[in-house]
Order: sequence, then C-alpha cells, then structure tokens
Amino acid sequence: MANKLLVSVSAKQISAARWSGGGFAACTVFANDDEGLAAFKQYLARISGDTVYVMADAVGEDYRLELLPHSFGSDRSEMIGRKLRQHYRNNAYCGAWMQERDSGKRRDDRYLFCALTTPDLIEPWIQAVVERGLPIAGVYLLPTAGQILIEKLQLKQPNLLVVSLHSSGMRLTYFRNQKLRISRLAQIDSGGQQPVRSVAEEISNTRLYLHGMRALTLDEPLTVLVIDRDDTLHDLTQVIARDNPNLECRRLVRAEIIEKLGIKSAALASSTDALYLHLLGLSAPANNLAPASITIGHRQRRAQQAVYALAGAAALVVTAWCTINVIQVIYTHGKAEDAARDTVQQQTRYQEITRQFPSAPTTAENLRRTVEIAQKLGGITRTPEALMAAVSQALDLNPAIALKTFSWKYGAADITSGSEGASSSSGNQAASAAGTRHQSGIIEGEVRPFQGDYRAAIETINRFVAALSQQPEVAQVKIVHLPLNISPDLSLSGNTSNDNREQTGKAEFKLLIILKQTV
Repeated sequence: MANKLLVSVSAKQISAARWSGGGFAACTVFANDDEGLAAFKQYLARISGDTVYVMADAVGEDYRLELLPHSFGSDRSEMIGRKLRQHYRNNAYCGAWMQERDSGKRRDDRYLFCALTTPDLIEPWIQAVVERGLPIAGVYLLPTAGQILIEKLQLKQPNLLVVSLHSSGMRLTYFRNQKLRISRLAQIDSGGQQPVRSVAEEISNTRLYLHGMRALTLDEPLTVLVIDRDDTLHDLTQVIARDNPNLECRRLVRAEIIEKLGIKSAALASSTDALYLHLLGLSAPANNLAPASITIGHRQRRAQQAVYALAGAAALVVTAWCTINVIQVIYTHGKAEDAARDTVQQQTRYQEITRQFPSAPTTAENLRRTVEIAQKLGGITRTPEALMAAVSQALDLNPAIALKTFSWKYGAADITSGSEGASSSSGNQAASAAGTRHQSGIIEGEVRPFQGDYRAAIETINRFVAALSQQPEVAQVKIVHLPLNISPDLSLSGNTSNDNREQTGKAEFKLLIILKQTV
C-alpha cells in the first residue's frame, strides 16, 4: 500500500507527517512564510509516490445545515451542485456532506455544506505539492477529522463540544447526535503556562454562540470534551464546573490519547496538530473540499491501480488455469502409461493362455469367414412366428374354429399343396418372376361343433378369413377349400331325406395365407 503524506495548514505553521504502517513517527513543522514554503519544497523533493492529504485549520470556514429532498444519482448531484453554486459561487474549496435522513414524514436528507472561505491560506502549499508531481487525494477542514475522534472514542452524548488547542488558536467543534454541526476557531491569551481562564471563557462564549445560532438552547445539557495533549489544562474541569454548573466537562489526558487513539508519544509531542493529522491518517473524512482539477492525479493513480489489480487478477486466473491444465495433462499421461502397461500385461497373459489351447482345426481367417457367413445367413432367414401370431389372434376372435394342420414357407413362391396347385400356380409364377421373398402358409381346420348347418359354418369361416385379412402382417388370404362347394357351375346331387340331414359330418376348410413381402 502506498504511503500517505499528511499536511496540516494553519495561519501560523504547517505540519507535515509521512504515514506508513498505521502511524507516523513525528511531524515536521514549517513556518507559514516564504522561508517555510521554500523549506517545504525541499522536504517534498525527498518524497516520491506518496498520496497527499491536506487539512486546513483556518478562521475562514463556513458551515450550513440544510434539508433537501431525498434523491439519487444524477438528480442528487445536480441538486447539490446547484446549492453549492448558490452558497459558494466563487469558491472552489466547498463540499456537501449527507449526514442522515430526517425523521419527518418526507424523510428528507440532512446535508452539511462546508467551505474554506480563505483559499489563499492553502493554495501556495497545494501548488508546491502539484509542482512536485504528488497526487492529492483531498482537502479537508480540521473539524471534520473530529468526526473520526467521536467514532474512535464511542462518544454517545447528544450535545458534545470538543475543545482542543492548536497553533492557530483554540478550536471548538459542536456535535449533535454524533454529527458535526458547527465549529469556530478562537484566539486565546497564551501568556503564562496554563491558559485555563481563557479556555474557560471561550467555552462559555461558545455556549452563547450556539444559542444565538439556534443550534442549542441554554436549557439543553452540554458535554465538553477537552483534548489536553500536554496535560496543561488539569484545572480546567474545576473552573468550568464553578463558572458553568450546567456543563459537564471531561478532560482527555495525554495517556488516554496515546492508549485509545494509538498515536505514538513522540508524534503527539511533535506538533499541536499531530493528533488531528493522526485522525486524518486513520480515515479520510467524508467531506472532501478539493475540486476535480486538484485531485485528477489521485484519480488517475487509482485508475492505474485498478487496471493493475485487474491485470494481476487475470494473471492469477490464467496461472491457475494453466496449472490445472498441466496437472490434468500429467494425470492423463500417467493414466495412459498405466493403460499401456495393463495392455502389455493382458497381451502377455493372453499369449500364455493361448499357448495351452489345443491346435485349431483350421486357421483364424477361415473361422472369421465362417462367422461372417453365419451372420449373413442369420440376417436373411425367417421363422413362422409372424404367421403364427396372425393366425393366433384370428383364432382368439373366432373360438368356433379348430386348427388341424399348419404349413409354412419362406421363399419367392407361395407354399403349395396337391389340392390347390392349379389355383395358385399363377401367383407362384408372378412371385418367382418378381424375385422377392415372402412368407406363406396353409392352414387346415374345421368348425366345431357342426350340426349340419353348412350356411352357418361357411359364415363362421368367412368371419375367420376377415379376421385374418385385418392383421397388419397379412397381405392376402385365399380360401382353398370349403366344407360345401357353392360354385354355381357345379351340378346338384344327393339325398334330401330326413335321415340324410341327421348325418352331420364335418365342416372342414383349407386357407392359403400370404404375408407382406420382406427383403
């Protein structure tokens, strides 16, 4: 992390300290004159790369508290910019600090507008830093660093007045509900070793000042916190208690400052502004007064750092990805080597086992060809299963049909029998000419029971033929023989006596079934 250069500018002196590792060793003090400015430039010449934070301790400060409608984004920026131009038209060092939401129905935002009304105080020192090429992160008013003091000490008093002595005078900063409201810099009589009386009078005057500014009524309780960095105000609490009985005064002595705030003893003694420089180093205040033209170097550096961080993150991701790939490659090579070793072992075992086999009756090539021929033959052969399934389904629909014989053939011609050879010869010749193979079969059956009613028997047989024809595998069903020849060309003969009708006989039939052609 880059070091910080902390600079406190007041009317009498300039204090500078290099922040590194959570603190600084001591402050370097320069007089606020031409000789001090020249010495400050020489001091900067020995510094490179530090980010500069400037803090102003001046009489010319302005604080305005306003409620503005709650807004976001560009609307908020435009509204704040308009208010800043309205309050500080010709002042470059100004800013707005959104502190909290109001408790009213509208829930407006409470802003504290601050400005340094005497920019001539810091401009020569700002220019010296710019000429040196050091980036400036911001310009802050000294009282805004007191907000960090309140947070570090965890002070919860609703009305708190923080009093501290600096090179430019006595700083009195008022906080309401732990939020900065107003601050004033007072000149005190520094004659004598313990200016207790002057400090007590300024505290009383500040109480009246707050009442006049309508920031605090005289009836409200007020807690006074005195920052006694060199333990010279040990009698102040008694004096304030005697002169202002309604004030609660607490003194933060040197040992407490060092213990609770973490500042080094030598650093605290090096300058009257050392404590607030330490607070500035701990955390930059929210209200930055520096214009964009002053902080452009710092913003460019942050952009560069962001790019470097992004590039570093990308490099880490690429490195991790490459490492994972290398590990995977090594793992894959290892697995491949293991597989190769296993293959060699299996081949060795196979050869050892095959040596124990008896000699084969033929070569492996002949065995391979035999298997291929068997597979081809298996691909072109058929079984009567399809024809049996079709007949079985038709029999289920016609329980009066009894099957006697079943013949099946798979070939280019239909199956034939002695009795139907003439009728199927044309079909056989056509199928042979076509050269396609198909399945055909002949079934013989009878109608059971048969009581001599040939008309009913023939109707039963026709229903059976229709059921066969509706099967999806069946292409054609031909009736080869019926129990009674009903051809009109045949002459009638026989006996119609009652005795002859009682001899029922059998209602036998024969069918030729042709399935759809298959390759």
